[in-house]
Amino acid sequence: MSSLDDQAGTDRRPLRVALANDYELVLAGLARLLEPYGDRVAVSELDVRQGPEQSCDVCLFDTYGRADDGLAQVERLAEDPRVGAVAVYTWVLRPSLERAYVAAGARGVVSKTLPAADLVVALERLARGELVLARGPRRDGDATWPGRKWLLTRRESEVLALLTTGMSNREIAAALFLSEHTVRSHLKAIFRKLQVANRSQAATSAILDPDFARRFGTPGQPASSSDLAALVEERLDAGDAPRGDGVEEGRLDGASR
Repeated sequence: MSSLDDQAGTDRRPLRVALANDYELVLAGLARLLEPYGDRVAVSELDVRQGPEQSCDVCLFDTYGRADDGLAQVERLAEDPRVGAVAVYTWVLRPSLERAYVAAGARGVVSKTLPAADLVVALERLARGELVLARGPRRDGDATWPGRKWLLTRRESEVLALLTTGMSNREIAAALFLSEHTVRSHLKAIFRKLQVANRSQAATSAILDPDFARRFGTPGQPASSSDLAALVEERLDAGDAPRGDGVEEGRLDGASR
């Protein structure tokens, strides 16, 4: 796989890049990140799910907030004739997972810690047919995430996003490659920063916050307040929803095991 040490030249028209993620803020942040490079990269489509509506040179698949590793969606996108190349955009760079993404059809795995300029270079190389593994420095990079106004770290933000789906601590840990102990520690920090007492209150705060808005209905349209209210009721009333108060599922006192 190539690195980003050599500068990639620009050629012809700007690359058409489609962005894939469910979260409004993540998509908007990605679009803003690429905007200064409009002469080289043009965002042609937001919120690609099963496949883009029009042809693109690269589909940038952001893994934020996913309850799985996204391999099935990478495979679908890679098989779509309208997609020139698939790039996975992630905080988690593990050799085994990188190999799995490439085996599923991704042409590259790009770290979110990369500065925007290096991300553009990676996209240009992918579009030219190169296989790119773009690791960045140990920093938060230029990417954004929901919950920054509450001073949530990127990892706390992802834990909270998955909590709203009704996942247990064990399921969240598996999805984010963390231990259950680490998830419990993140939940304690989330409760403190959101000034809430339990899982249900934290989940409700996130679901009702615009930064955590997901595209439930028509692609390109934010969910309405009635959609959000219905979702809160559905998730908190469902049998597998985050009913347990505190950091432990089913515990009302918030104590750790």
